[in-house]
Amino acid sequence: MRRNLRHVAAPATNRAKARTRTFSPPVRGWIRNENLAASQRAGAHVLDNFFPMSTGIRLRGGSRKHATISTGAVSSLWAYKSGTAELLFASDTTGIFDITSVVDPDTIPEAVVAGQTAGYYATVQMGTVGGNYLYAVNGSDDALLFDGATWTAINAVSSPAIEGVATSRLSFVWVFASRLFFVEKGTMRVWYLPVDAIGGTAGSFSLDGIFQDGGELLFGGSWSLDSGDGLDDKCVFVSSTGEVAIYEGTNPANAATWSRVGVYDITPPMGFNATLKAGGDLIIATEDGMVPVSQAIQKDAAALSLSAVSRAIEPEWKAEVGARRSRPWDVLKWPSNNMALVALPVINATTQANCFVVNLETGAWSRYTGWDTQCVALFNGIGHFGTSDGRIMQMEVGGQDDGLPYTAVYVGLFDHLKTPGAVKTVHSARTVLTVDSDVRPRVSISANYAVKLPAPPNSTDDYVTDTWDSGLWDQATWDVGVSLETNIKWASIGKTGFAVAPQLQITSGVTPTPHVNLVSMDLLYETGSVMV
Repeated sequence: MRRNLRHVAAPATNRAKARTRTFSPPVRGWIRNENLAASQRAGAHVLDNFFPMSTGIRLRGGSRKHATISTGAVSSLWAYKSGTAELLFASDTTGIFDITSVVDPDTIPEAVVAGQTAGYYATVQMGTVGGNYLYAVNGSDDALLFDGATWTAINAVSSPAIEGVATSRLSFVWVFASRLFFVEKGTMRVWYLPVDAIGGTAGSFSLDGIFQDGGELLFGGSWSLDSGDGLDDKCVFVSSTGEVAIYEGTNPANAATWSRVGVYDITPPMGFNATLKAGGDLIIATEDGMVPVSQAIQKDAAALSLSAVSRAIEPEWKAEVGARRSRPWDVLKWPSNNMALVALPVINATTQANCFVVNLETGAWSRYTGWDTQCVALFNGIGHFGTSDGRIMQMEVGGQDDGLPYTAVYVGLFDHLKTPGAVKTVHSARTVLTVDSDVRPRVSISANYAVKLPAPPNSTDDYVTDTWDSGLWDQATWDVGVSLETNIKWASIGKTGFAVAPQLQITSGVTPTPHVNLVSMDLLYETGSVMV
């Protein structure tokens, strides 16, 4: 008897089937405090030289040399502003330099203040009926007063003068309740001047009986329950060991108008310039992260790391604290870029040149590599940083780092693609970018929680743009703005694993500032069986 034979298909569950998965850009930023196997979406395992935004991530701009003041490290940077005039100053261990406008960025200018013995300054600007003044103190030399044209060493016989304390002992200065307050270096003593005064007899009070953990008074500032400068403002004093005393009132000499609110604990601060004002709150860079004073008054010091602004990158933060604790850190707030930058000083030849960057709106973090940020300042709306070899660099300018290319790296959080334990083979991946010029992205995949990046791609060929000071005269079209186009590219992958992470590398080595934004990444993959 003849039988009819026919092929019976395998059950659908046993057949490989091509699937796709879309990865949203890491708007949550760089995430280092989540379990690898249980990470949430829209984060990055690595995020170098990309800036996280609420809509995606953008390739950062480059850095351009603005000036050179030394063959050693730049100690401090600060700006002075009066009306429409704005000046930029930098210091090393022996002098202060006016670098507002330099003829040659490679030539060291003459110091406007010479013969100094320390270079790390605290500065503050104060307006009075006589004009706008800037005080600079370093705890070693006489305090310096700048009136917009001249630097004057302030002491008991200068004009103006400060009497009652040797100004060479003053290491920090700030303004509260229209008074100048100073910290006396190596002590727990605070000095203050009369209201709206830049000189006079200084009054003082001590925090020796308030702080119990030793150390010295490091810095002070203001803290408020609202975002303005009002009656609820409070004066904050912070010690080197992390004790915080909060006072309210207007006149420290009058007990009726000056009282202690409380004393609280944080971990030791990373430097007296490592603070950030966010609305009325004061955020302090500590060994445990960026801690708001508003949280310090509510929680025990042991629990503050859970409320730190830098909570997402806590392991990386603590690693950098261990590596760079010997020098003070700086923090820059850059409102027009919606950015804050934490300068990580280069300690020696083996220390990597990196800095932390955070989106002020979303709190998402990333890391900029290749930036040797000893100190930072905002001048004419542009961020600047001083380096360990005496240069002052502009931030987010052009598409090169002082003439050299740089590579941005995004590694997504590892994903099981909805089938934990099963083997997945990623065949290809697609990037969707918005760009203003040609770009050469390199797309790859890492598997099984081990990050392995291929060699970085080359930069696209250099080009010019129709922007002022970049476009060619009589060829470029002015006032056209930046026009972005969608760039979609597929790449062959061929990577297998039970958990995968998408990766994107882009190298910039062009003259103009690049405009490259990641919209999404798509994976085309097949799922196999569970490996045992």
